[in-house]
Amino acid sequence: MPKAPKVEVFAQTTLFAGREVTVEVVVTADHDTNIEYIDARITGHQGWRVGSGKSAVTMRVEYPDLIARLTGEGRLRGGTSRYRTAFVLPAGMPPSHAMTPAWAWLELRVRVAIPWWLDGRYKFTLPVRVPPPIDVARTPFAVRSSADPEAPRIELSLASTRVIAGETVIGSCAVFHLDDKKPRDVELMLVPTFKLHRNGRIRERRGDGLSLSVTIPAGGAGTSVPFRFKLPDDVTPTFKAVSHELAWWLVAKSGSFFGKKVEVMMPLEICDASASALTEQLVAPPRLTDERISAAFAQLAADQGWQPAVDRDDPDQLLYERTVGDATLRLGYAYRGKDGAFLVARVIYPSLGLQLSVTPTSRLMSLVWQDIEVDLDSWDRAHYVTARSRTQVYPFLRGVAPAVQSATSALGTLRRFDDDEVVFERGVTGVERAELLHAATTLEMLARSLASIPVPAPPQFDIDAIQEWEQLAQRVNGELTRGDLSIEGSLEQRPVSIALDFDDERAIRVRAVVGDREAAFENTPLTDGELADGFTGATDIELVDGVASAALPITDRLDVARVKTLVLALRALLAHRDPNRGPYR
Repeated sequence: MPKAPKVEVFAQTTLFAGREVTVEVVVTADHDTNIEYIDARITGHQGWRVGSGKSAVTMRVEYPDLIARLTGEGRLRGGTSRYRTAFVLPAGMPPSHAMTPAWAWLELRVRVAIPWWLDGRYKFTLPVRVPPPIDVARTPFAVRSSADPEAPRIELSLASTRVIAGETVIGSCAVFHLDDKKPRDVELMLVPTFKLHRNGRIRERRGDGLSLSVTIPAGGAGTSVPFRFKLPDDVTPTFKAVSHELAWWLVAKSGSFFGKKVEVMMPLEICDASASALTEQLVAPPRLTDERISAAFAQLAADQGWQPAVDRDDPDQLLYERTVGDATLRLGYAYRGKDGAFLVARVIYPSLGLQLSVTPTSRLMSLVWQDIEVDLDSWDRAHYVTARSRTQVYPFLRGVAPAVQSATSALGTLRRFDDDEVVFERGVTGVERAELLHAATTLEMLARSLASIPVPAPPQFDIDAIQEWEQLAQRVNGELTRGDLSIEGSLEQRPVSIALDFDDERAIRVRAVVGDREAAFENTPLTDGELADGFTGATDIELVDGVASAALPITDRLDVARVKTLVLALRALLAHRDPNRGPYR
C-alpha cells in the first residue's frame, strides 16, 4: 500500500518581492514509490475586510500564482531525494503582514502525485519583504499646523521623512502661542493608513498605531523639544500592492477638550530593515521656526555667503554667521514664548582686555551707582558702563559709541557690549529679506568701525615697555590682547599664558603659566637646584599636573626681560621633569 512521503522545504532566509527565490524541496520516502509528478506552487494571498456581518466588504486576491514541476512520471526511490527550483516574485507583491484590516502572505504548496492513491499535499508559509530603494536618501523636513504666524500652532520636524525599520527616529516639536505656565504634553503617534482597492473604488482606513508622549517644560513655548523613538524591527514598511497600499504618518497633537487643540501630520516612508547596512545614521532634525523666516535667512546666505551656525546657549535659535576680518558676525531669530520673537544681532571679536561692561541703564541704576561717562549725552543717559580703568577705556569707548548708537536703528536695543561681543535685540513679528540685508550691512559696518579704533594699553606703562612686550608675544608665538597685555602662545610646543594681575587700575604682578594638563606627570616637591636659574624674585612657584607657573611683582616699571627669563625657566623646569624627554633635552 503506497504511503505518502515526508516533504521538507528549505528556502532563502530573506525573500524579496521583485527578486528570484531559490527553493529546495527534500522528499523522504520509506520505500520505492511510483509517482506521476512532483510540483511546487507559490501563491501570494492578499486582501482586506472592513465591516462585519452582512455589511462586511471583502477583497481577496491571489497574486502571483507560479508553478514549477520538480520531476515528472517515474519511480521515487526510497530514502531522500532533493529537488531545487527558482521563482521570480513580481515587484508588486506586498510584504507579509497581518495589520488590520488587511493581510498578505506567501504560500508554497508541494504536491506529490501518486497514481491510484491519495496524493501527498503539503503547505508552507514563506515570509516576504519589500526591498529598500537603491539609495535611501535622507530628507529633513519641518511642518506646522497653521500658516498664521500669530495663531496657536504646533510645529514638527524630523531628521528625515524616510526612515528604516528598527532604527531610532530623531525629531523635535514645539508649540507657539499656547499657554506654557505649566508643562504641556504633546502626543506623538505613528499611524498606519491603508488605501483599500476594489472595483475601481478606494477606501481609506487607519490601522493600529504606536504612540509616545513628549513634555514641553513650563515656559517652553517656542522652544524645540527633541524626541527619539525606536521603530520596531518588524514594522511593516511602506508599500503598494494590487489590493491595498500602506502609508505611514507621524501625528503630533496637544490640547484638551476645554482648551485650544493643535494637531499636525507629517508623512513618513518606512524602508525595510535591510537598508540600514547601506545608509548613514540619522542626524539632528531641523530647528523649528517660521518657514518664511527660514527662507529669508537662506536667501541671505545665498546672497552674501552667510553660513548656518549653532548658539550653545540657545540651540533652538535660527542662526547664521559670517566672518569679517578678525570678527564674526551673527544674525539669529529667537522665539521666547509670551515675550515674543526677536531678531538677535551680534559682533564677536578678539578680547579687548578692558573688563568692559555696557548695558542699558535705568533711573535706579543712575541714582545708586556711578558709571563711566564718555561725554556724549545721549550715550551716557542710555547706558551703564563699567571697566577696569576709566583712563584707559575713555578714548576707545568715545570713538566707538557713535557707531554703536547708529547701529541701533537697524539692529534694535543694545543688550550687551563687553570685552568679547556687542549684542542687539529687536522685537519682531516676522523677518523679511530686505530687513536681514539691511541688518547684515549694518553689522559689517559696525565690525569695521570697532576694528578701526585702537584699544589703549594700560596707562601705567610707557611706549618702550609696550614695544618690548609686543616682542615677547612674538617670541612665544602668541596673540597679544592690548587692553590687559595678556599673551596666549606656545614655546617649543608647550602652551604659554602670560597675564597681568591688577589692583583696581594698576598692574601689580605678572603671572606666567607654561604647560598643559594633558601632558601630566608625577607631582613631587621642587628642589633648590631646579629653582636656581631664572626664578630670582619670583613668587607662587608651582608645578602641578604638568603645568608650571610663577609670578613676578611689578614695582616701578614692567621688566620684560625678567618675564622672558621666567618663561624660559618654567619651560626648562617642565623639560627636566618630563619623563618622556629624550637624551638630548
